[in-house]
Parts: sequence; C-alpha cells; structure tokens
Amino acid sequence: MKNKSNNQAYRKLRTNIEYRNDDKNIKSICLTSCNHGAGTTTVTCNLAITSAANKSKVLLIDANISNPQIHKVFNMNMDTGLTNILRNHDYSNVMYYTSKFKDNHSDGVLYVMGAGSKISHSLDVLSSEAFKDFMIAMNEVFDFIIIDCPSIETSYDVIPVTHVVDGTVLVISSLDSDKNKAKDALRQLHRNGAYILGTVLNKVVGD
Repeated sequence: MKNKSNNQAYRKLRTNIEYRNDDKNIKSICLTSCNHGAGTTTVTCNLAITSAANKSKVLLIDANISNPQIHKVFNMNMDTGLTNILRNHDYSNVMYYTSKFKDNHSDGVLYVMGAGSKISHSLDVLSSEAFKDFMIAMNEVFDFIIIDCPSIETSYDVIPVTHVVDGTVLVISSLDSDKNKAKDALRQLHRNGAYILGTVLNKVVGD
C-alpha cells in the first residue's frame, strides 16, 4: 500500500504523534478531514501500518459507518465490525470482530475492525455510553488505537469520537481542500472540545 517515498513521511507522522512536547500520553487518535475526498482513509491506514512496526498491538477502527472504506483497503468482510461489537457488548471477544495482519518485517501486529453492519443512526451509536465503554476496554487490550472518521463537512459523527480519544488529526488535501473550509473545520473541532494534535497535508503535487 505504501511506496518508498511515503514510508518516511508516515514514520515522521508517527514520531510526531508519539513525541509531542506536552505531558499528554497519546494512546488513541482519530483522523478526519475538512472535506470529502481529502484522502483521510489512505493516511489513516498507512499510519496504522507504520505504527504496528514499533508497537506490539495496534487497532485500526473504521468509524465512517455511513460510508465505510477500510474493509476495501484490507479486502475484509464488512458484515462484522464496530456496530456489531457495540450492539453485542462483546468487548472481551474483540478478536472475533477484527482481522489480523502481520508484516514479516515488523514485530507488531495490526488488528483491523471494519465499520460493521449498516445502521440508520450512526451519530447516536458513536455518542452512546456503549462506545465509551468499548474504547475503555480497547485501551486495556491494545498499545495504540487509530480511528478513521468521515469528514466534518459530510458528517458530525467525528465529534463524539474526538471525546473518547487522546487526540485528533485533521487531514487537508492540497488539491481538494479549500483553505477557509480547513480553518472552519479546525474551529469546529476546537469549539466542540477536540484535542487537536495537528494537521496532515495530503495529495501534495510531486509526491
């Protein structure tokens, strides 16, 4: 999925997240964008793969419930995933709801959880106590958790997710993201209590 030129960029992103100049221990993050098509899923998946290179157990979650994409990237069955484990409250059996990926060149393991079965009210699910309990349980099992979220332009689902992770990253496309929309997205996230780790400039011409 990654090419050689991108490997170093994702390692730098991983390191920037791990070694921030503050006292906050970053163990879980979510990624969103200011507009659809910024490439958030690509950044999220590559960051998860890179993170598994230096952490024992990494969990990647697709929280873009209305328009899931991660199952396509990893060629997974999308019938079982986040919505199912939340509905069943089956947190002790998390491996049943994930697919396991091991790179021969890495000591760590990446566990990928798709969005799961389609539901009508994704915002209600992500705002629920069940999702908070789920994240508490997952923090006990995994070394690092990365969540792929829809753009803040197309869905408000990202807001409750930002409240249960340690930090949020905003993906901005140099080709598709309007500067004013990017600023507005940051303001919305701040206004709703998100802890912003930073931004990622994606789709840079020449990459």
